[in-house]
Amino acid sequence: MRNLCGTVWAGRRKNISLVSVSAALLMALAWTLAPATEAEDAILGQARPRNAVSLDSTDSCHVRPARTPFDAGEWFQFSIQYGVIKAGDALMQVESVEEIEGRRCYHLVSKAESSGLFSMFYRVRDRIDSYLDKESFVTRRFSKNISEGNYRTAFTVNFDHARRIATYSDGTEMEFLACAQDILSAFFYVRTLNLGVGDSVQVPCHSDKKNYPLEVMVYRKETVDTPIGKFDCVVVEPILKSSGLFRQKGRLTIWLTDDEYKIPVLMKSKVAVGSISAILTGMHLENAGGKYARYSKE
Repeated sequence: MRNLCGTVWAGRRKNISLVSVSAALLMALAWTLAPATEAEDAILGQARPRNAVSLDSTDSCHVRPARTPFDAGEWFQFSIQYGVIKAGDALMQVESVEEIEGRRCYHLVSKAESSGLFSMFYRVRDRIDSYLDKESFVTRRFSKNISEGNYRTAFTVNFDHARRIATYSDGTEMEFLACAQDILSAFFYVRTLNLGVGDSVQVPCHSDKKNYPLEVMVYRKETVDTPIGKFDCVVVEPILKSSGLFRQKGRLTIWLTDDEYKIPVLMKSKVAVGSISAILTGMHLENAGGKYARYSKE
């Protein structure tokens, strides 16, 4: 088992509608988890309001990959499907490289929108922005703007890794685990790893004022047929490390290309009846050396 510091994604809302689950697939490649209770937090020593700080630096968190598989200008387009019914569209992209608190960061964006019949009874317009440090590969800033039916939420979080304090736009300050990522930057960090069948990647995550111990399992290799072609993939699944204290609801399976780019080709989440899928329908990679040129934007 490899102990690797990074994150993969956490989602916490209960009773999520079909479109909401669909949006979660792309908004953060989110897990469907039940939220922890305050008692569980106390037992695990999870995210707490600021009282004492840690002076650890991020220097030992990650070893910078020899080659980053993404760069500004990359984008992925997805169709969100419930069976044969199209529920919406999603976009994930590296919008730019920007400076945050004196650090150069990848500006990562993920958006999801319901469409057609689904929008008539449940309209979704969601966006997540994340800023991933180019050198230390940890998150520096995260913002979420969610509009799903009558539900609205919008906030920003700044991550101070030297003190291990996350400061929310409402003024709340929370401790987070060393080397923690946000729910979007985690996906891009995982893309820099070599994932072999049988590997288990243990990852810390901070999301919505909670810390989540997660594990990503690499199960097998498969070939996936999509509207833009066939891809050789590795199949992974995020699993909540609960120790009997947290409950995990549902399963999310992700197919990533079996190469250095780790492109998300297909994602599936089980629901009460059937499953919801996010299928890759278009992409553009800035530094793929022509390998995926036939899928570039026209």
